[in-house]
Amino acid sequence: MLFIIPALWCRASFCDPLPPPSGVTVTVSTETDLRNQIAGVPPGTTILVEPGLYAIQANIVMCTHTIALRGSTGDRDDVILDFGGMSGGHFGIQVFGDDVTIADLTIQQANDHGVAIQGVDRPVLYNLHIRDIGDQLVKVNPDGDGSDDGLLACCLIEYTTHCPDDYTNGISAHLAHNWVVRDNQWVNIRGPGSGSTGPTVLFWSASNDTLVERNVFIDCYRGVAFGNAGASPGAHSGGIVRNNIFYSAAEHDVAVEMVHATGWVVAHNTAFMTHPSGGLTWIMEARFEDTNGVFINNLTNMDIWENRDGAAGAEVDCITTAESDWFVDIANRDLHLVETATAAIDAGEPLGEVPEDIDGDIRTIGGAADIGADEWTACIHDGDVNGDSGVTAADAQLAFLITLGVITPTPEEACAADCNGDGAVTAADAQLIFLTVLGSGNCEDSIA
Repeated sequence: MLFIIPALWCRASFCDPLPPPSGVTVTVSTETDLRNQIAGVPPGTTILVEPGLYAIQANIVMCTHTIALRGSTGDRDDVILDFGGMSGGHFGIQVFGDDVTIADLTIQQANDHGVAIQGVDRPVLYNLHIRDIGDQLVKVNPDGDGSDDGLLACCLIEYTTHCPDDYTNGISAHLAHNWVVRDNQWVNIRGPGSGSTGPTVLFWSASNDTLVERNVFIDCYRGVAFGNAGASPGAHSGGIVRNNIFYSAAEHDVAVEMVHATGWVVAHNTAFMTHPSGGLTWIMEARFEDTNGVFINNLTNMDIWENRDGAAGAEVDCITTAESDWFVDIANRDLHLVETATAAIDAGEPLGEVPEDIDGDIRTIGGAADIGADEWTACIHDGDVNGDSGVTAADAQLAFLITLGVITPTPEEACAADCNGDGAVTAADAQLIFLTVLGSGNCEDSIA
């Protein structure tokens, strides 16, 4: 058995499972029972859905406050709610109650929205797989005074190929206040043909203080937008877009657009996109005279247009000439920096708004901040698995337990246990660490 050292190590755990339900739970295993329980449970109830493919016969409406709908196993692929088709199917889930959680399941083939938040507060959408929806995969509608303090996190949101037409977004949010969109993967959010469609993440219509962080966008036509070119001034205020990665080999528009938006910060994002739509030479933009904010410490392979149509955007310490060999594995969409990306490493000023990188590494490992979403760190293959500044039999034992899957190492432990530096922790590493203890072997980065 071997333990492969992943390229996308997270030094902090941003997507831990939700805590077990603390109140009343009911378990359902049929579509009818699911629908009846959602309609009838009291506040504080968690509905646990048993594994299976559920052919949903109509839209699901969640009106009760403080209830949760969760897959029973915690694996979002075990429970699939299928609404019948992007064309001709049913509407997805509508949320009319405050403090509603939907987690640990798949929502697919709805003909309008996968999940619609109807002007209610503190919704939690967590560890969902939302795919192949007729229009917006997630919609926040401008009912009442809007939606406060929503969370969309740790989800996979995608089209298998593309939307049926050019009217889609990954999330379109109106009158949304203090929402957090984090640690999601967005794939193929695009229309047919060239792919032209709305932004993948769109907050507008008097939204404010949105935080968009640590998301990965793969082959999406457009990325993140605060405001909309068709909106009036005041479409968005405040907000931060930080530590996101944008990659596209398919035709694309811009990765970040700030439009009729004020007081925003776009910082430490990496955008490498290789098939721009006709005439496009820039990858981030601020647009219109009422728009102001700053692009800072971003790493791209195309220009940033900070003052399009009179916008008062600023560009500070951004690099717009990134090359593919600056990254670990561009073909497999791993946009972590390599050691030779010296133009980006330690090239930025530290920002209080961005103390960590996309993996949770602190931002000043080398004394200054790296440009882009990743803070480059060395993987040290020295055999000191327990970090006590020496190599002992205890380290060899830990390496052996890693190969057996008995323990899951931290990134630092995995690097140290990979004594021979081949990118995997195997029994050979445990043996080499033991030989190092005996004085008849050496790890790749031996401790002096």
